[in-house]
Amino acid sequence: MRYPLLAPLFAKPVRLVAVLAMTIALSSGLAVATAPASSAAVRSLPTPAGLPVAIEPMATYVEQISCQPGYRTGTLALARLLVTTYPNTSYAGAYNCGMDGNRSEHYDGRAIDWMDSVRNPVQAAQAAAVIKFLLATDRYGNQFANARRMGIMYIIWNNKMWGSWNGTWSDYNGCSKTPSTALDSACHRNHMHISLSWNGAKGRTSFWSKRAFAATDYGPCRTAEFNWSANYVSFNSQRCPSYPKVTAPAGSSTVMKSLVSFAGASIYRGMGGKPVMAVQQALRVPVTGRYDDTTVAAVLRFKQAHGMVPTSPIGYGTWRMLLKTFKPKV
Repeated sequence: MRYPLLAPLFAKPVRLVAVLAMTIALSSGLAVATAPASSAAVRSLPTPAGLPVAIEPMATYVEQISCQPGYRTGTLALARLLVTTYPNTSYAGAYNCGMDGNRSEHYDGRAIDWMDSVRNPVQAAQAAAVIKFLLATDRYGNQFANARRMGIMYIIWNNKMWGSWNGTWSDYNGCSKTPSTALDSACHRNHMHISLSWNGAKGRTSFWSKRAFAATDYGPCRTAEFNWSANYVSFNSQRCPSYPKVTAPAGSSTVMKSLVSFAGASIYRGMGGKPVMAVQQALRVPVTGRYDDTTVAAVLRFKQAHGMVPTSPIGYGTWRMLLKTFKPKV
């Protein structure tokens, strides 16, 4: 099973943080973050009434392969719960595809960045309280109960990553050896990243629905010809086939290599990110990173010139024609 690749440092934009210095040490085992002395005064996230005795298993890791930036129902509910409980914080996460590393559940609406800094004593205590809430054993003896009920796949916070695949914390990207404030964003010291399963993101899990939803949703599957899949359509109970990464043929241009990297991603008017940039470079329009009117017009001309129905969405058919057009001549 593949687990999330560690994002390169500086994959996320560096944000300003408070100048108060404080650290929280996360153990490499099952222990949660050690809270500051003031943590006793920090409120916990509320536990919903009416939770069933039945509970979900640990979430299966399902990699992001589609481009649907935004917030799914459960993702947004979690974000709002955090900022409602802790009004001195905010959330982000609707990042354009390809702009935050190679793979990220931000791109398909299954992840949030909860903006909470370890260098602020109050916010550090809040983060410790959240981790304790998510990973505590409940009264029925279920380990990591609320993380399971929310469908949490992994958490990255203050140099460490917790994964549902083994229930332990591990070092993230060597961040424990890079204490510089310049790396606070890359090392998740000024925000906590939380990625969800498709069940959690869709709000099916018991924390939100009051009904344990045990079946894994594997989401959309990519085909062997593309590196990205089309958008999520419906529940998928079958594990997706595993295909090698698609690479550009020998002698390919820079444009062709970029197209191959993002081919398969669904693109609609108003979307943005690197898949859009690849199309803009190919069609020789200003590379704005937004699927704007100029780019839409170029796509319509391209489709018409190649005998395709001139509609604005970019799907598998358009990608195939782009790859065929820019394939190196033998």
